[in-house]
Amino acid sequence: MTKRVSHAGFSAGHFGTQGDLEALDRRIADIVETGGNVCELSAVWLDAVSACRVLPERMKKLKVVLAKHPIRYTLHAPIAVNLMDGPHLELQVRAAEASLELAHECGADIVVIHPGRVHPALWVDKSRELLKREQETLAKLAPRAEALGVRIAYENMSPNRRIIAGTETSYALDLIALADQVAAVGHSALVACLDVSHARQGALLQGFDMYEQAKVLAPHVGHIHFSDSTGVPSTIQWDNEGERLFFGIGDMHAPPGFGTIDFEKLASDLPVLEGTAIVIELKDNHYRHSRVETLAAARNFAGSVNG
Repeated sequence: MTKRVSHAGFSAGHFGTQGDLEALDRRIADIVETGGNVCELSAVWLDAVSACRVLPERMKKLKVVLAKHPIRYTLHAPIAVNLMDGPHLELQVRAAEASLELAHECGADIVVIHPGRVHPALWVDKSRELLKREQETLAKLAPRAEALGVRIAYENMSPNRRIIAGTETSYALDLIALADQVAAVGHSALVACLDVSHARQGALLQGFDMYEQAKVLAPHVGHIHFSDSTGVPSTIQWDNEGERLFFGIGDMHAPPGFGTIDFEKLASDLPVLEGTAIVIELKDNHYRHSRVETLAAARNFAGSVNG
C-alpha cells in the first residue's frame, strides 16, 4: 500500500552553502547520514538561475553534487515570487517558470511557492479580482509544471514582518481559504504545502482553530513543512534569532517541544495526498543539536498520519 507520507528529511536552507557546492554536498551527505530521505533545496542559494534563466554550465556542476546522494529532492522557489504582484506580474511568472525549470533540472518533484499577498487596502477593494487573476495564472503554470514532471506546492503563509506591520496581507494565512484557492484551480499539478508552524501563527493571529482548519486543507496537501512554534507574533523589537527563540515569537523553526504545537492532535485526522514528504525546517543551531530527535519526531508524526 502506498503511504500518504512517504519521505521525511530536511531543508538544505542556506546554512553556509550560499553558492558553495562543496558545502551543499556536505549538507546533503549529513542529511542522508542522519537518516533523512528527502532534501529541500533553496532556489536562491544554488546560483544556478540568473535573470530568470537557468545557467547551463553552473547546472552541470550542481547536478554532479546532487547525483552523488541517494535522496529525494524538492525545491523552494524564491519567497519573493508573488502572483498577485500586478505591476510586476510578467516578471513574477518568469521567476515561477524558472523555478519549475530549475526543479526539473535538479530532479526535484515539488516546487514550493508562497501564495499572493498585497497591501491590505488593495485586498479590501479588489480581493475577488486578485483571487481570480491568481487562479488564472496558476491554471497556466500548472500544465507547465506537469510537463516538467513537477508539482507546485502552494504554502500557507506566515505572519511575516510586513504583515505584522500592516503593509501586507495574504488570504493564505487562513488554511480554508488556501484550500478553496487550490480547489478553484483544480489541477493535479497544484497541491498545498502545509507549513505547521505557519498554521500555528496564522491561527493565533486570526483566531481560528488550526487543527480543524488543517482537516479541511488536508485532502489538498502534497507537502509538509515541519517545525514548532508558539504562534505568538513578532510584535516586539528583536535583534537576532536567538532572541526570537528566547521570547518564543514568530516563525521559530524550532524542534517539537520548543513551541506549543500538539503534533499528535494534528496528525490524528490529516488525510494528506499519497507521496507527501515532510521537510523539517530548523534554524542552524537547532539542526546541530536536535536533528536526530526532530527526524524521529517527524517519522512518528508520519506514522500517525499514515496510521
